[in-house]
Amino acid sequence: MVNISIRYSKGGDIIDKFNARHLGFIILGVSIVSLKTYPSLMTRNGGRDSWITLIIASIIIFLYAWFMLSSFKKTNTFNLYNIYCGALGKFWGNFLLILFAITLFLSLVESASVEANSMHTNMLFEVPSWYILIFFVCPALYTIKKGKAALIITTVISMVLIIISGINLSILTIKYKKLYYLLPILKDGIRPDIIKSFLQFLGLYGCFTIAFAYIEDIQDKNKIVRTSLISLIFIIQMQIISIMGIITTFEIRYLNTMPYPKLLQTQLVELSRFMESGEFFVMLQILGGWYIKYVLTFYALMKILKDLKIYDKYTIYTSSLLVLIAGLALSQDTFNLFRFLNYYTYICLVNFVIIPFIMMLIFRIRTVQKNRGQ
Repeated sequence: MVNISIRYSKGGDIIDKFNARHLGFIILGVSIVSLKTYPSLMTRNGGRDSWITLIIASIIIFLYAWFMLSSFKKTNTFNLYNIYCGALGKFWGNFLLILFAITLFLSLVESASVEANSMHTNMLFEVPSWYILIFFVCPALYTIKKGKAALIITTVISMVLIIISGINLSILTIKYKKLYYLLPILKDGIRPDIIKSFLQFLGLYGCFTIAFAYIEDIQDKNKIVRTSLISLIFIIQMQIISIMGIITTFEIRYLNTMPYPKLLQTQLVELSRFMESGEFFVMLQILGGWYIKYVLTFYALMKILKDLKIYDKYTIYTSSLLVLIAGLALSQDTFNLFRFLNYYTYICLVNFVIIPFIMMLIFRIRTVQKNRGQ
């Protein structure tokens, strides 16, 4: 059982720090929903072989996660600001961390825009996207202002419900899947588009890096590698099953015409000609999933801005307003939104995967050399 109880002092401050099991749920919260909501962005490049590129990306992100997490322990440094500045100095460290913070902000825009657009275009057509956005950003602001205790409790409860709904949905849609839609495998060989698909999958997997902002608050840091890798393995198997599921349900030509195939897949669910419950499960996954990613990313962004010393008491409101404005601009048009998401995947690849890996590698080498010199 996961203990989510938090003790407070009289002033309302948190006394207990979070443990490694909480970090596992945070990793689930930031890593699942993007790949599950708009996989057609990647399948348009990878075609029916997208599941193969996803498996390769999964192996690489697992090795990346193992290196990064073990490096946190090896260097005994758990703050991204200290790692970036320790690797390249204060100027370049600050500069690259600002790029990291910008990518966090883009992740907030992604969460708000996709949630509003997907609900408006598939389920709540008569409800304008701006209305959905307001009732997404404002409750999230309330949760964030309540602090880490409210954040982690919301995350744990929501992720448990989302995982249960995902399992139920997978069972209900089994009879609609045709495995021969996966064939022929690599009919046209390794094409440039397949490589693009691989890079996009890897970029969205990179959202896993958002959880790094929470590591310094974890109490039992000796367990972060094991717990985080178990969470990541669970995410990987879920994503592989999901991508294979939508390809075997729709066939690739029809799948690539759907912006949010999971929402349409659930409409096939029918039991005894009178009960249709698929929409309930997917709404819980999408609404809950995007909400959790948004609040976790928002809190991580505030932590980074505090380290950069560009944070004040109005930052949380200013950031929410900017997200709302950007979300309104993007969620109105699905085509423009997917253009943004296409660029977003590559931005995540650079700022969530490549640059953090280089920073950690340099910092780890310098730390080892420094320890040897002593």
